[in-house]
Amino acid sequence: MSTPEPDQGFAEFFRRCLPVVTRTLTALNGDTRVVEDIAQDALVIAQHRWHDVHAYDKPEAWVLKVAIRLMRRWQQRHELETPLVEVPDVVQQVHDVEALHSALRELSPRHREAVALHHLLGYSVSEIAAALVVGESTVRTHLTRGRAELRRILGGSDG
Repeated sequence: MSTPEPDQGFAEFFRRCLPVVTRTLTALNGDTRVVEDIAQDALVIAQHRWHDVHAYDKPEAWVLKVAIRLMRRWQQRHELETPLVEVPDVVQQVHDVEALHSALRELSPRHREAVALHHLLGYSVSEIAAALVVGESTVRTHLTRGRAELRRILGGSDG
């Protein structure tokens, strides 16, 4: 039996594995935004190691193990790094951290992710682009629009 082209084999594996990993992580975490990103990150790692991973007896189990580790790291980072880092001209107007967290939850998912990753967790634009699998200009757009929306929600100036 001939071996399939590595990229073709991975594409099929990705389509089959992503829903399984996403469902499992959703059952463990419940936050579907985070779960989808983590599942995709785990599969990107699998793609980089596909030459070895495809030969495992249960490659889906390996990806799930990686995804669970990524989710645990995200949860630890989220718990440990919830203290607010300066968000230009927004934090100065907010005295209650809960009000900011509530306002963040009102943003669209991509704006919320970009703003939270950048201003709360300290990720650079390039790191966010890699994590969200988008271009750096898209991240900058999400940050600009997200900050503007936060100012509107929190009653700050539109400028």
